[in-house]
Amino acid sequence: MCFYYCLTKKNPTKLIENKIVKEEQLSLFNEKFLVNGFDNPAMPVITDDKPDEIQFFNWGIIPSWVKDQFAANKLRNSTLNAKAETIFEKASFKHSIRKKRCLILCSGFFEWQKIKGKKYPYYISLKGDEVFVFGGIWSSWTDKETGEIINTYSVITTEANEFVGSIHNTKKRMPLILEPEDALKWIDRKLTEEDITKLMKPFDSSKMKANTIQKFIPAKPSDAENSEIIAYYFYPELVDLFDK
Repeated sequence: MCFYYCLTKKNPTKLIENKIVKEEQLSLFNEKFLVNGFDNPAMPVITDDKPDEIQFFNWGIIPSWVKDQFAANKLRNSTLNAKAETIFEKASFKHSIRKKRCLILCSGFFEWQKIKGKKYPYYISLKGDEVFVFGGIWSSWTDKETGEIINTYSVITTEANEFVGSIHNTKKRMPLILEPEDALKWIDRKLTEEDITKLMKPFDSSKMKANTIQKFIPAKPSDAENSEIIAYYFYPELVDLFDK
């Protein structure tokens, strides 16, 4: 699954070239080296209804039919991710996947490899350290007591490719990473269910890289601003296959 990711501005060239974002829009958000889904943070997304804008939605989708704030808070940490294989069936996701799709700006994400009963964290990104996009879904929910409208999103996950599966070797899942040329297709409202399904596939392993990082405590807010969180860390007990 994908519960933690990173967003920097290091190399947005492909997103700019493919007209997904404009260079001047980069000033709208700050870099965050550890985005923790369980904090339900407001992060930059691009939605199908406003494809020329960067908006800030909270991670952890709240469907429009949720009754009250108590139910919303109870649900949202279980909707950080939406499985591609069942997304058209699940009540929390089936409307959004057809009518409300979004792009989630990202630079890399975190997963854990289990070896001999111990877990080791990795930072996984694209070769060239370019900014890319996850495919996601979104929803608007109105708190009936206060009238507040809360916009939220979920990261879609797929079966892991060979590379990510060798790291995330228990669940073998990965976020839906879209090629730059497919990103704007994802938020095209004319897509059929068949079109959407074709785009929900594992990303090309050959375009990815990873490095082990120091073990961290996700609850520490200071890690969001700490670039060292994604730095390579050597574990003597591991034979690193990913930094050759």
